[in-house]
Amino acid sequence: MEALGYGGDVVRVPLTEETRRGLAAVFSPGFMREYTKCGSFEEFMFSSAVFVNWDSALLVYSKRQFDAFVAETTSFGTWQEMMEKGREVYLGGS
Repeated sequence: MEALGYGGDVVRVPLTEETRRGLAAVFSPGFMREYTKCGSFEEFMFSSAVFVNWDSALLVYSKRQFDAFVAETTSFGTWQEMMEKGREVYLGGS
């Protein structure tokens, strides 16, 4: 993976259908319009496809590169921050 420029920061996460549905629910169109430059999570996935293969059963991506994409296209500095805020909003926080 070093040859791909990942520099040891490779993340591997299983992506089940249940997880896909959960992400779509958490990152509702309203959330995406408020906190990102995208109108939907589908648009976000399409835009980030250079960094993450969302169609795979196993997400493999460079944390550094994906976090840079998130910082450029959202109100968040990292994917983790985006997920935490999405969860908070989904569960009724603000």
